Amino acid sequence: MTDQLVQNFQYRRDVMRVLLIITFIGGCIFSAVNFQRGLWPLALIELLYGLFSLWLWLRILTTVYFQKWVTIYVVPFFVIMIYGLSVPQSSESIFVWILTIPVISYLLMGRKQGFWFSLTFILFGIVAYHWRFINTEHNFSLNVAISVNVILSSFLMMTFAHVYEKNREQNEDRLLSLAGTDPLTGLANRMKLNESFQRISALAARHDDPLTVVLFDLDLFKTINDVYGHAVGDGALRHVANFLQQNTRKSDLLARFGGEEFALLMVATDIEKGHQQVNALRKLLMKTPFTTPKGDIYITLSAGISSFGQDGHDLDKLLDKADKRLYYAKENGRNQVISHDGANG
Repeated sequence: MTDQLVQNFQYRRDVMRVLLIITFIGGCIFSAVNFQRGLWPLALIELLYGLFSLWLWLRILTTVYFQKWVTIYVVPFFVIMIYGLSVPQSSESIFVWILTIPVISYLLMGRKQGFWFSLTFILFGIVAYHWRFINTEHNFSLNVAISVNVILSSFLMMTFAHVYEKNREQNEDRLLSLAGTDPLTGLANRMKLNESFQRISALAARHDDPLTVVLFDLDLFKTINDVYGHAVGDGALRHVANFLQQNTRKSDLLARFGGEEFALLMVATDIEKGHQQVNALRKLLMKTPFTTPKGDIYITLSAGISSFGQDGHDLDKLLDKADKRLYYAKENGRNQVISHDGANG
């Protein structure tokens, strides 16, 4: 489930696979052409790099060191482009490959790393082009026109790639946020709770910090829906969500667990301190009514608490223990907090 709330980099592997097979085919073709033209060093480099691309194509889908292999592939690829542009007897048409540098960099490396790779190799490519093809045999105005075209087309491609990748990352972040957000209350949802627990519990275990898990349930919430209607019930849920959000720490994670249930991960908080804080929340909610046109509605909650380590190490076990204590609270009078097996509300 947690895999659904992380950025999807599979598309980079797919792009890499396509690029590798094109590189292999292109490397073999250009190598044969350049052998015939007598450009032996360039032809040998292209052949070897084409074979390397085929080898990498066979393993790129399964390697755990994907970004490392991207860098190992991209750097010599761009260097070969620039070298090919610089050697005698090379064609101006090679510069077309220089224009692919921003697209390849941003697609395989993302916005930040892609920017620096693009800028570095585009500049080297422009310098190589000017060194190889701008000469005094052309008149000054023609050299200026060629130079401006080369520079503008290069940075135009880089700009397009940068804008595209920036918008793609923003849209992906927006989708990730929506996927992890409860639409009614704006709190984290159960999926986000699972994803966050992995990170928070790992930090707690590493630093030997306490971690407390709380399950809240609103008492007799069905009555609100039956008497006032579901629209008011939804408003009551938003009221409680806002109340809890305003009265819990930003370092803690508050989530809507489902229906009228909420969950809270309290970092660096042992079960005794957690009990005190949650009980204080319970008392404060009793004094914070939900105001409607038909009058104020006073809402109470019951809560069950469990402790990371003492009651389990995975979220399902901790929630199960908290849920059993919550059930005890509901069955024994409601409007209380239970943090141990047996009454202590």
